[in-house]
Amino acid sequence: MNEPFELPPIRVPERALAWARAHPSFFFPDGVVSSESLVKQLIAGARALAAQAVEARAIDGWFVVAAPTDWYASARFPIPEDFNFHELTPFPELGQNCVRPECIVAAFADEIVVRGPAGTHVVKGSATAGDPILVQLSESPVWQRAIAFQGMASA
Repeated sequence: MNEPFELPPIRVPERALAWARAHPSFFFPDGVVSSESLVKQLIAGARALAAQAVEARAIDGWFVVAAPTDWYASARFPIPEDFNFHELTPFPELGQNCVRPECIVAAFADEIVVRGPAGTHVVKGSATAGDPILVQLSESPVWQRAIAFQGMASA
């Protein structure tokens, strides 16, 4: 009888996100990092985890990917809610050798705000309580999970 194969977390030298920034060609087909590519990866990841009604928006310079369901809940390998990645998290639901798109967003975006079951919070950057993006994410009556980001970190 075949037992299911469990993938261990992908360990990379030293800091995972710094390694990802130094090797963008591993995550982007043409090796060029763009907000649009990150949005596409987040949408594909959410849909792979059964979030059917995924939407993408631009709000005041932020890129937002959101759904009325919490796509994190059905992932085989969870990610830290605070986006403090110590390793690249595998994403076998999307395919062999895939990495959770949230890891890639954490590596390349300058600012990140996340909405989930625990509320809306800034995981990277300087957004404050009165910022429109925090208000939009917090007050949405339909979104259970949302990731907003802006800016691109350099390698």
